[in-house]
This record gives sequence, C-alpha cells and structure tokens, in this order.
Amino acid sequence: MNRNKLMWTAALAALIGLAGCGEEPQTARPSPKKTDTAAWKGAPGDPFVAAGWTQGDQTSWQKQIRQRNQLQNEYTRVQ
Repeated sequence: MNRNKLMWTAALAALIGLAGCGEEPQTARPSPKKTDTAAWKGAPGDPFVAAGWTQGDQTSWQKQIRQRNQLQNEYTRVQ
C-alpha cells in the first residue's frame, strides 16, 4: 500500500510539473500590415507610424527610410 501511494504521489507530481511546460502562442495580435499592398501605403489604424511619414505617400516614405538608415550608419553617427 505504501508503494502504491508513493507511485500515485510521483505521478501526480509529474503531472503538475508537466502542466507548466505548455507553450503559449507568442503573438499578441495579428499584424496590421497586409502583404498585398505597397510598403508606403501602410495599414489603416497602424499604431507604429513614424513621425514625418504620411501613409500612402511614396516620397515621404522614402525620405523616412533614408533618414532611418542614416541614423543606423556608423560612419554618420561617429562624426
């Protein structure tokens, strides 16, 4: 009887231990950007819009990308 109780306790402990190993999906919400549109068109209601960029305007989008790339350029940042 003591051995049976020990096995049930070990099985219960293993079950409780493995219950915490389930992986949750890591997506908070679907992406607001659709892949079938041009990058400068943006998505309506997109919360991640950079300042100085007008959605749908290709010229302002290119200007914003150029500015962002210059901020990541090590040669420009050092000077």
